[in-house]
Amino acid sequence: MKASEWLKRCRGALAKHLFVCVLCIGIIAVALAGLARFGLLNRAGSVKIDTSSLLTDAIDIAELSTAEFRYRGIADIYSDENRTQLRCRVCYNAIVKAGIDMKKVKFDVDPESKVVIATLPEIDLKVTIIDEQSMALLPSDADVGIDSMLRFSKEDAESEARESSELISTAQENLKTTIEGLLFPILKAQGYSLAWN
Repeated sequence: MKASEWLKRCRGALAKHLFVCVLCIGIIAVALAGLARFGLLNRAGSVKIDTSSLLTDAIDIAELSTAEFRYRGIADIYSDENRTQLRCRVCYNAIVKAGIDMKKVKFDVDPESKVVIATLPEIDLKVTIIDEQSMALLPSDADVGIDSMLRFSKEDAESEARESSELISTAQENLKTTIEGLLFPILKAQGYSLAWN
């Protein structure tokens, strides 16, 4: 057999084997992609929680209001910056919403004990005066602008709300319940539990 014929046969056989290898690799890659796509490779227990950022993404709600109270109050309006000379009082209706920015919730993951520890930020309060037209001055002949009435009313409502342990505790309990509800399916599938800091 001549050397040139032998080279042609080898090249042909080599090309055929190379084609078969590439075809097999392609079939395996498509099969693995299909298995991964339909979740057959991600059975419970095989996926691990690596970072707390995944949990933060799971509860990604910009602001969450967890408690809302209607409040009727009387705010003092002062004529000086030191708040020593009372000018008049204003009666107002307000809605106080207690909530947080969910992006400020922090998670620490302990993979050994399979516990996720959540740390809550401080509860934020937002005050909305319901109806500016229903505000009343005492005495009624006091010369006070609407801006002053709104500013002192909001300050008073926020001060009263901060002193209300019921509002803050209700907001915290509702917040914990909401986070537990959002994370329960993720944590249960991985065998983790949630604790609060």
